[in-house]
Amino acid sequence: MEKEKLLIKRADTDFEYHRSALLLSENEPWLSLGKTFDYTMGKIRDAAGELYVVYSQEELAGCILIELRGNLRGFIRSFCIDPRFQGGGIGGRVIAYIEKLIFESYPNVFVFAASFNEGAIRFYERHGYERVGTFKDYVVRGSDEILFRKTIGPSGGFHKKYEKVEI
Repeated sequence: MEKEKLLIKRADTDFEYHRSALLLSENEPWLSLGKTFDYTMGKIRDAAGELYVVYSQEELAGCILIELRGNLRGFIRSFCIDPRFQGGGIGGRVIAYIEKLIFESYPNVFVFAASFNEGAIRFYERHGYERVGTFKDYVVRGSDEILFRKTIGPSGGFHKKYEKVEI
């Protein structure tokens, strides 16, 4: 059986930003963490992040927000596949795409999963991520954030594969 074709691209329209903020704010863990649409829109429009959207049969099926600057270069800030599209392997294909993108420039991919979000925890462990720490009561009291890491090597001495040099 042939895999369904996906389009994964950097968000560049108001529709993509709006739909992504709606998708994130209406699903876990954002619902339980009390993150509103306005809060979410601010996060995905923040210049520190790069928002990618996923289309399946011309319908926006998910989004993933990454950060490539700061202490945790290669950080997945948010990731959501629309529940209507879950269970068909889209999430695994999206994470593989983002890992490839990040590993071209950085040796690590990091992501937090809320301790109550068992589906996300299983997803990251199934895709080769290792638990590297727990942040107690990090976002809200009573909920921990588990930091996961997938790596191709230490950051010390890592050289970008495709480094552009401007003169």
